[in-house]
Amino acid sequence: MKSHLNLVLLCAAAVSGLAFARSAPEQGSTADHKIEILEKDIVATRARAEAIASELAETRATLDATLKYLAEQSASAKKMAQTLDDSEQAGFTFGINPDSRHILLKGWREALASAQKDVPALPAASAPASPKEEKSGKLPGGD
Repeated sequence: MKSHLNLVLLCAAAVSGLAFARSAPEQGSTADHKIEILEKDIVATRARAEAIASELAETRATLDATLKYLAEQSASAKKMAQTLDDSEQAGFTFGINPDSRHILLKGWREALASAQKDVPALPAASAPASPKEEKSGKLPGGD
């Protein structure tokens, strides 16, 4: 009976030793697998972030150009409104049908006033990224 008990204990110890020996490498390989997955995820995330940063730079350039264009249009409308005032003072409205000229000037001034109203401007704090940062393809704060 003692020999059977010793044999059972020996077998149990051997089985548990084998099980422990196998589970340790599996845990290591699981951790290695998780690290590989995380590394791939980090690389993919960085690539997406760089693509978004590039797209943002292009969008910012388009926005800057659009705002510059709108500011120029507003300034042009202001100059045209002054030209209409000068023309009216020089006698443009006197003629065969002065009422139609007054109507024309009124409508034209309303259109020009509309072109000068609520023109968006870039905030002063919004400075474009330096060309060096844009060309390097690196994100701010990235190594």
